[in-house]
Amino acid sequence: MIIYFSGTGNSYSVANKLAAALNDRAVPLIRLQEEPDVFDLTKETKIGIVFPVYFGDIPQPVEDYLKTAVLNPSTYFFGLATCGGSFGISLYHLEEILKERNCRLSYGRVCYMIANSTATWKKEVTYDFRKLDGETKVVKETVKAVTDRKVDTSLMKPSLVGRIMASDFVKKLGMKRFAVSVDPAHCVGCGICARICPVHNITLQNQKAETSSHCAHCMACVHACPHGGMLVNGHKIKKENQYRHPGVEMKDLFLR
Repeated sequence: MIIYFSGTGNSYSVANKLAAALNDRAVPLIRLQEEPDVFDLTKETKIGIVFPVYFGDIPQPVEDYLKTAVLNPSTYFFGLATCGGSFGISLYHLEEILKERNCRLSYGRVCYMIANSTATWKKEVTYDFRKLDGETKVVKETVKAVTDRKVDTSLMKPSLVGRIMASDFVKKLGMKRFAVSVDPAHCVGCGICARICPVHNITLQNQKAETSSHCAHCMACVHACPHGGMLVNGHKIKKENQYRHPGVEMKDLFLR
C-alpha cells in the first residue's frame, strides 16, 4: 500500500506512479482516516508513505495518523518526501514516529519538484516544469529499492538547518505566513475549495466558503479557486500563477 497526502498533485503523482509500478494501490490519507475498518494496515507487507514537506517537516495530518494507526512491526516501511527545496527533518521525523510504534523506516527518498508556495510571496511566477523531469528516475529507483527490500537511512539524519526550519517558533511563523482565509466579495460558493481540501477544513455556509481551525497549509484551495475567493495571508494568487502538477487533473484531487 502507498499512503499519500497531497495538496496540488506532486505527491499524488508520485504515489500513483509508485503504486502502478509496484502493482500496488495508492490510498489517500483521508480515506484511511474516514474508513479505518476498510483498511487493515497490519496485513500489508510493505507500506510507502508519500508526502510533501511543509515547514521542513512532514504534514501534521500524516504525523497525527501514524501516531495512532495500528501498524505491524514486520512491515517494510519506506518514505518519499516531495519538495521544492530542503526536505528538512521530514524523513528523520518520520523515522522517529515509526520507531515509537516499534516499526522501522527502512528506506527514505526525496523527489525534488515544484514548490506551490512560491506564488504566495511572489507576484509573478514562472514555473520551471523541467524540475519535474527527475520524477520518473526517482520513482524507478524507489521501485527497485522497495522490490529488493533495500535499507538506506542516509537521508534520515537531522541537520541543524532542518531542525531550525521545523522548530515550533519557525513553524508558527510559517503557519501565520500561509494562513488561508476567504474573500466573501469574490467567493461565489462553487464548492471547489471544499471538495479539494484534503482535511475537510472548508465548508459552505450560506453559499459562501468558510474555513475552520485545522488547516494543513497545503495550499490546495488557493491554487484551485477560479474566482480569487481564497486568500493566503490576505492575498489572492493570480489564476496564471496557480499550480497543479501537469499530470494530475482536478478530478483526481477531488477523488482523494
